[in-house]
Amino acid sequence: MIGEQALTAHDMALREMIALQQQQMRGLLALEGDIHQLTIPQARRELLAQQVNSLLNVSERMYRQLREEYEQFQRYANHQHTLLGDLEEEVINTRLLPISNLFATLPRAVRELSHETGKEINLVIHGEETELDRKLLEALSDPLLHIVRNAIDHGIEPPDLRTERGKPLKGLIEVRAEATSGKVRITVRDDGRGIDPQRMRHVAVQRGLVNAEHAARLTDREALDLIFLPGFTTATLITDISGRGVGMDVVRTNISELSGQVLLESQLGEGTTITLLLPMTLVTTRVVLVQVGTQMFGLPAAGCQGIVWVYQSDIYPIEGQSTMYYDGRTVPVVTLADLLVIEARPLFALDERMPAVLLGDGQRLVAMLVERIIDEREAVIKPVGPLIERQRVYSGAIQLGDGRVVLLLNPMVLLQAASGIWGTPAEAPTEIENQYHLLIADDSFTTRELVRSILQSAGYQVTAAVDGRDALDKLRTHPYDLVVSDVEMPRLDGFQLTASIRQELGLKELPVIIVTSLASDEHKRRGMEVGAQAYIVKSQFNQDNLLRTIEQLLGR
Repeated sequence: MIGEQALTAHDMALREMIALQQQQMRGLLALEGDIHQLTIPQARRELLAQQVNSLLNVSERMYRQLREEYEQFQRYANHQHTLLGDLEEEVINTRLLPISNLFATLPRAVRELSHETGKEINLVIHGEETELDRKLLEALSDPLLHIVRNAIDHGIEPPDLRTERGKPLKGLIEVRAEATSGKVRITVRDDGRGIDPQRMRHVAVQRGLVNAEHAARLTDREALDLIFLPGFTTATLITDISGRGVGMDVVRTNISELSGQVLLESQLGEGTTITLLLPMTLVTTRVVLVQVGTQMFGLPAAGCQGIVWVYQSDIYPIEGQSTMYYDGRTVPVVTLADLLVIEARPLFALDERMPAVLLGDGQRLVAMLVERIIDEREAVIKPVGPLIERQRVYSGAIQLGDGRVVLLLNPMVLLQAASGIWGTPAEAPTEIENQYHLLIADDSFTTRELVRSILQSAGYQVTAAVDGRDALDKLRTHPYDLVVSDVEMPRLDGFQLTASIRQELGLKELPVIIVTSLASDEHKRRGMEVGAQAYIVKSQFNQDNLLRTIEQLLGR
């Protein structure tokens, strides 16, 4: 691909050389005519004419030679183009595998989750013969399982509630794959309770992800997209199945890194559909090259909904936000320079209009102003190093035919930043990690010290209690930010401790995490009834889950 771009650059250079040679010949011919008009001695005139004629002959020979070289180069370039096309097709065909390899793990996962949640699920799969790039299949395993988990845990109602609502006893989860125009569309649809936009606003504000004023301004469509915020979850109790607030954020991040999109549609009481739009292969990607200031960036064409001219007179403010009217609706207008915090010329400094790239999913659009649209081309995406990888706005890099390296931007991260969907936290935490004081309650010395070591290594201040009664006494004399408790303890077990925290001490908002070997649904329901916010089973325990759950409950 880089070689083909280099050939294209050479082709353009040869064309320019031929054009310059023609311009030179026209200049010499004009000079020859002017010489005959000069009032100079005849001998001098003839000498000048002879010299110009000699230059014309040299110029004509150079032009013919350039034309011959260009035609030969054209034949070579066309041959190379054919070979590269055949090679690309062969490479793509060797990488394509049926999506049934990905779907094969779903029936067992659904059976296990159905048993754990006490729900009856009917899984229907379509389009197993659809082919997809092997690397995409490998990367889709976890995101697809996240979506199915959420559909079962959050979407499908319990059997008794489905009966009350006149729905079939078995919940339906339909997974479908289809290929269209070089893309693959994977949809996961359930016939569950759907998503309530008002509840999404409430939970986002409650968890400090957006402030109340921003949440109130969100449309129902934008409120649904809150599900993709890091740390967002509507689960009442955090468990090993769901509620840790990492699922849908991980899905969108992973799909964006694959140059894909995640679309969400939901109807309250009817169900939810999540659609993954992906390129069929990662061998090459269509990339739009844009310029801002002195820098060039790439955008995956799949993440761009179009390119439009924006006139200065088209922009008008609404509540402090620059907007424009496009396709029958109001669209926010931002600049790529502002999003990347880089220097650029003032807006409309060179012309009364500027090009803008439309980012979004068709339902939510943002017009992003750039200084220049350079080109759209096929490119091979290269991974970036770990230092740049942590900057989520960059999803890779491409090399141009002249050797320059251009960073590829993540359209979804730009869209989230441009839309302000991250919002302003209601109360941004100002404490540093070691100011959080955590209380551990466990009668096992080994377990207690293990958890204490994990939390202290993460920077938390930790106090340990030998059982529930000891923990309750400590809570009466000292404020804590979070409690981690075992269930089976003498004098006062974890359930009784949690109930006492809520009722006796009146600490309704103090986060409580139960870590226990009791894994039944009955015990999990008991934990939720007494007021625990998280329930982690020891057999599935790992320190990453514990630390992530603590960070979420502390609103960090």
